[in-house]
Amino acid sequence: MKRTEVFIFSIAVFLTIVAWVVIDIYHIQQKINMQIGFKPVEVPNYQMDQKVIEVLKQKVE
Repeated sequence: MKRTEVFIFSIAVFLTIVAWVVIDIYHIQQKINMQIGFKPVEVPNYQMDQKVIEVLKQKVE
């Protein structure tokens, strides 16, 4: 094998191992969340009251 072939092979192995570790960590995190019973966070859609904003502006001044 030439030097460039060894280098490319080494990079490919390294990236494969990094991807494997990342996927494994993600899988473990999902498994723990399912065991605990966490659900995805739902962000409510709040509407700001203009009166509150005006009162806050007056307090700043």
